[in-house]
Amino acid sequence: MSIPSWLSALVLLGCLLPGVADAGRGLLLLAHGTHSHGGQDGAASSWNRNVETLAAELDTELPTEVAFGMANPASIQAAIDRLERRGVREIAAVPLFVSSHSPIICNFRYILRLSDRLAETTSLRRLEQIQTSSRVAFTTAMDNHPLIGGILLDRARALTQKPGTTHVVLIAHGPNDPGENRQWLQNLEAHAALLRKAGAFRSTSVLTHRNDAPPAVKSRARAAFRQMVAEAGRAGEVIVLPVLLSAGGIEQEVKADLEGLSFRFAAPLMPHPDIRRWVEAQLQAAGFR
Repeated sequence: MSIPSWLSALVLLGCLLPGVADAGRGLLLLAHGTHSHGGQDGAASSWNRNVETLAAELDTELPTEVAFGMANPASIQAAIDRLERRGVREIAAVPLFVSSHSPIICNFRYILRLSDRLAETTSLRRLEQIQTSSRVAFTTAMDNHPLIGGILLDRARALTQKPGTTHVVLIAHGPNDPGENRQWLQNLEAHAALLRKAGAFRSTSVLTHRNDAPPAVKSRARAAFRQMVAEAGRAGEVIVLPVLLSAGGIEQEVKADLEGLSFRFAAPLMPHPDIRRWVEAQLQAAGFR
């Protein structure tokens, strides 16, 4: 029996248009999110808007929803429900987080029923798990991905015409656990190596802010940060490169630690077109492309 011409056309269309070929698949973006204070908009709300803009761009290719929150089961369940109402039955969950080495990431896996236990380093004792019949794949966070390193290189280059006399300090939020902190620093070192090689900067260094850690740990981290920038500034220009997803988080606190010192403060990772490319790379790694 011959195939009707209309059916042949649909088959061809499915080969040509990713949106048709990907029917039944969707993307869940997991993001920290921020809340504005005092009912005002500004930097805090721009953090969320950056993520929402990214989601809208990706949604033109694949059904996409955002779950804001620090591993918030209700937010994740609501986003999955929205995807399923759109016909999605296979979900790629992509964490828009700087590092995979965090109790938040492990707790995401638990909430998504991809692990049977909470993170060993979490202070939480109980979290709800989602209810879904969809298949869920969970990707890594940004870690040492070269696309993220490329964004950092762009940010640093934008602030100097003399890289050979410029020292770049990469600073990320960082976790509380010392073992996880070492893994954050290893990934930051990979980015720093890219900057030294491709950007021809005089030197680079890395550290974490640890602003959620116990007071003594936090105090030592801030003192080390200030000393690092002060010493580097004696030999030339200093660029502080925040390895943060978006403005509206802790960047003002990071700047305040350096009051009275000479430095240039770069923009965070978002907005940048390579964030979308990174998400698409994560989808490919998860078998969704």
